[in-house]
Amino acid sequence: MNWLHARVWQLAGWVAFAALWELVYQSDLLNPIIFASPSLIVMAASQDGWQFLLAFRVTLMEVIIAIAIAWGLGVGFGLVVGLMPIAARAAAVVLSSLIAVPLVVLYPLFLAWLGLGPASKIVFGVVSGIFPVALNTMIGVKNLDRGYATMATAMGANRAQVVVQVLAPLAFPSILAGLRLGTALVVIGVVLAEMLASTDGIGFLISYHRALFASGQVYLGILLALVIAALANALLSVLERLFVRRKGASR
Repeated sequence: MNWLHARVWQLAGWVAFAALWELVYQSDLLNPIIFASPSLIVMAASQDGWQFLLAFRVTLMEVIIAIAIAWGLGVGFGLVVGLMPIAARAAAVVLSSLIAVPLVVLYPLFLAWLGLGPASKIVFGVVSGIFPVALNTMIGVKNLDRGYATMATAMGANRAQVVVQVLAPLAFPSILAGLRLGTALVVIGVVLAEMLASTDGIGFLISYHRALFASGQVYLGILLALVIAALANALLSVLERLFVRRKGASR
């Protein structure tokens, strides 16, 4: 019952926010070239909703593939390198530097190599998000007490079992932090790549309608991009709950 009440109040808050937003817009307090209103967004959805849904499907698929690759490579690299102290120290410096690099300047290279299709967007999304995943995973493993690995080895576990069944679960909080940051950067990278040079996807429609000063369509695209980010965050929350539940059961 408390959950229902919380959702009702949350919905009421969003409705009140939308009403206030509409009122401020209708009072000419917002620049119509820069800002849209809820009514304009609804109108855009009624006019071009199907086109945006098709673009949403394209962007969602690109994000899913990019997230899967970034998670797999980032976590795998972090787990392996985190077990080697000297390599981990060197890799930490490199990864921290790469995170600070504005990768958007490299996108023309991806575009020249991979073309306008989904491949360049997926690769750019992977490159945008993989470094925080790898860095957090590596730091989480490097800072663990090696006594756990020694104990597991003494009980007959091989190296792969030690990494997957012992070290990875213990480093999961740090891994999860990296996944959250990396996933957000993947979504941003894919949408940004679509805005820069693409023929499909949410980012392309945002860029296209921005050039036409169609603020309703632009904000509709932004909302759909936020939906993709929310779905990715929901997936991470599910993984976190599963980990906590499994940890509680093991205890």
